[in-house]
Amino acid sequence: MSSLVSPTGGGALETPRPRPPAPGQVRRTRSWMLLFLLTPVCLAVVVWISVGSGGPVEPVVHPVTTPPGYRAITDAYYGYAVPRGYRPNGTWTDANGDFLYGTPAHGWVAETMLITKRRPAATTAPPASFEAFGERKPTPFRVSGGHPVRVADTTFAYEVDITRPGGWHAVAVDTWLRDSSTQMWLLVHAPPAVTRTVVASLRGS
Repeated sequence: MSSLVSPTGGGALETPRPRPPAPGQVRRTRSWMLLFLLTPVCLAVVVWISVGSGGPVEPVVHPVTTPPGYRAITDAYYGYAVPRGYRPNGTWTDANGDFLYGTPAHGWVAETMLITKRRPAATTAPPASFEAFGERKPTPFRVSGGHPVRVADTTFAYEVDITRPGGWHAVAVDTWLRDSSTQMWLLVHAPPAVTRTVVASLRGS
């Protein structure tokens, strides 16, 4: 095997020794290694906490009151109480913010929720879902009356009467939250005492 020869003819070249890294570079390298080692550990801790605690805790708005015989309907924006016999009804519940509890024969409470940055007014028309709630097919209705009401922790609240021929009657409350730009219409078709209790229990976030 041939050896390397100096261009000046001074014999074989010695293999150069690597220069030791500067102390600052060593610290930076160790810091990166520590970060790479700790990142999986940190992620594992976060996952463990999330799984162990059932995930992040979402805010929940409770009704103003939940009288005996009623149960609370809650989410991050609104809370209200409905009679315990009013169970979720899949016929008029969908993924677009429409929910109904109860049945056409025994009374029901329905809600429609949407996001809007515009504050409602007394003349704001109810949503189209009002034609379908509790009906076999969309049925026109009439809006009458109307007056402001106090709904805890909401920016705007207005109540109207919803009627149809034949003596059909319901009460609707339009509410709006400025901070979250969340509007909810609550429609109650139930005996007068139940209607008053449900409306009085309504609260915003």
